[in-house]
Amino acid sequence: MNDATHAFAPYRLVAEFADGARALFDGLTEQQAYDRIVAAASAHGDVVWYDGVTDLHYERGRYHALAPDPGLHAARIDLTEYDGPLDENGLPPSLTGLPPVEN
Repeated sequence: MNDATHAFAPYRLVAEFADGARALFDGLTEQQAYDRIVAAASAHGDVVWYDGVTDLHYERGRYHALAPDPGLHAARIDLTEYDGPLDENGLPPSLTGLPPVEN
């Protein structure tokens, strides 16, 4: 296998068991990864703790590429020099789709 080729599961959890074993559990869903922890408990004893993995590729158990880019959620629009019509909320009608308010 080529070292540059990597596959990352959408969800990755880490768990520690009563026998001291610690392992990673991947899944297509968080529930699937958790179900694998439960299945491993039959071989290792009770689950002492589990959590979502945070590392280079995961944030709290979720593959980083699944999380939306926070920079894409809010756009800044500078209206300091805008002198056109405004809608009832004080915004340009082209931004809201509402008709301008007549004074």
